[in-house]
Amino acid sequence: MKKRILSLLLTAAMLLGGAPAAFAASEASDSVIEQVIRATGIMEGDADGNMNLDNTVTRAEYAKMLVAASTYQDKVSGASNSSPFKDVPYTHWAAGYIQTAVEQGWLSGYLDGSYKPSNTVTLEEAATGVLKLLGYTTEDFSGSYPYGQLALYKSLGLDTKVTASQGTAMTRRNMMYLFYNLLNAETKDGQVYAQTLGYTLNDSGEIDYLSIVSDTMQGPYVVEGSLSDIVSGENKTVYRNGYASIADAVQKYDVVYYNDSTIWAYANAVTGTYQSAAPSASSPTSVTVAGVSYEIDTSDAALALSTLGGLNIGDIVTLLLGRDGKVAAALPAGEYAAGVAGVVTATGTGTYYNAVGNAYTARTITVTATDGASYVYPCSKTSIDEGDMVSIGFGSAGTDVSILNSASLSGEVSGYSIGSRTMAKDVRILDVNGTEAKRIYYSRLDGAELDSSDVRYYAANEAGEITDLILRNFTGDLYEYGIITSVSEQDTDMSLSGSYTYLLDGEERALTTSGKTLGASTGPARLTIENGQLDSVRSLQEIRNPDAITPLGITKDEETWLFSDECAVYLYQNSDYSLLSLTELRNNFSSYSITCYYDEDTEDGGRIRIVIARPQ
Repeated sequence: MKKRILSLLLTAAMLLGGAPAAFAASEASDSVIEQVIRATGIMEGDADGNMNLDNTVTRAEYAKMLVAASTYQDKVSGASNSSPFKDVPYTHWAAGYIQTAVEQGWLSGYLDGSYKPSNTVTLEEAATGVLKLLGYTTEDFSGSYPYGQLALYKSLGLDTKVTASQGTAMTRRNMMYLFYNLLNAETKDGQVYAQTLGYTLNDSGEIDYLSIVSDTMQGPYVVEGSLSDIVSGENKTVYRNGYASIADAVQKYDVVYYNDSTIWAYANAVTGTYQSAAPSASSPTSVTVAGVSYEIDTSDAALALSTLGGLNIGDIVTLLLGRDGKVAAALPAGEYAAGVAGVVTATGTGTYYNAVGNAYTARTITVTATDGASYVYPCSKTSIDEGDMVSIGFGSAGTDVSILNSASLSGEVSGYSIGSRTMAKDVRILDVNGTEAKRIYYSRLDGAELDSSDVRYYAANEAGEITDLILRNFTGDLYEYGIITSVSEQDTDMSLSGSYTYLLDGEERALTTSGKTLGASTGPARLTIENGQLDSVRSLQEIRNPDAITPLGITKDEETWLFSDECAVYLYQNSDYSLLSLTELRNNFSSYSITCYYDEDTEDGGRIRIVIARPQ
């Protein structure tokens, strides 16, 4: 049972982006909550894997759930040597669970000596049971039953998402929420309840899901034929590249992990020149391919990349990467190669090795790919330079670098589509400004309107879904945003110069120019930084005194603007700027006069970049 409990919490962590934190039911999706409750064994599906969440819960079923959610989870079964109640003979499927639940005081029988195992469980019965698991006793409930119990149940947050009311029967859906809330609640002694079941906490006092990864999943395995050669996908939830999928979508060379209820598949391959191994080629624990270092995760990969394997330094190889970016397997590029699309962000030289192990120096290009990573490839074509959009292929002659042809695409981004074109759920998007490039995600574009001039390139899979997208500086996220605090510019026949001070992320900086001025004025602005120096300035648009502020943005006159991920909030008081948290601003909204500064409208990719709050 403990192994299944661990797999549950891993599932929640992975579905939520790998964050090692405890999540209240109000913050977690129903999919995550169900995965958690399934993997604990607190609730299980039927023979077909269905959770039947709209069915009501009997007192016998609830006894089993309580045991599964307790420290008795590995010690008690339904079998019993005695009959705990006159209507629960020792042959009853839940006799052992009922006996334990009653002996521990979580549940009780009736005065006539019966238990009534087939009766449905009411909200107050369910609430009392989990409160007992948390260590509370009758003395802790003020007032008569069930008012004291329900009051404490609500104050501890155990009611989050639970829709049942006093006297009504609990459905399996409500029970799922109740037990999820229990796992994240504190006991009477102030300990996170899940910790009493054997989990460790991180520095924030939250359940450290990711620390238990190695004990919860089987894998990594590489799909060489089909998924069924590794594990059956029947009655299992499948995720591919972090998104809900189906077993038939898992492909050859995917890296797979699984447990009793879930399969995770990752299509993450890197092809390039095998440049070095550490600590040695005879016993590598990490390798450098295409200018990036990767840790080796399996003995098979270590053998293949060692002097005892078939892959040598200087070869073009393909690394198959697992969920944590480590090497699960290594293949010759002739067997399988992963192409790359991206933008050249730098040129240089690098050291490579020929077939007999002799070193030579070659011209290189650094390509920021649509996956956001930067790779280094040898490229003798001097016509390919910084800012070019390229594809990288691999053939018998080695690395092949080609200029990518532009592709026109336009339309509203909505529902994982651009106009009439569907996007893959794991679409890779790169926004580019000159030689600067940054990976962005679908949510950043949702609701935007793309013109054909905004799109430089896209690629689609066999199903016609857009898999890769390169934009032409659409989001504005590649600029810096700060506050110009002073400007002194001199423009005469004899001299042209400027002196500026500005705030960037709360830090004051200064710049002087000779031979040019920036035409800047004080206030929030978009800053172009070249070689670490301020090169140009553009003022931002403003919204004064918004009607409301949410964690995501503001509303004003029934219109909405969103915050950028790096939005800086400043308190301006006594002619001085200091950083202020967005939470503090929201909590004291009425105490400030607020001005928000944005670069473009939301549909054009714009975001609120700076907020200035002045005390009322």
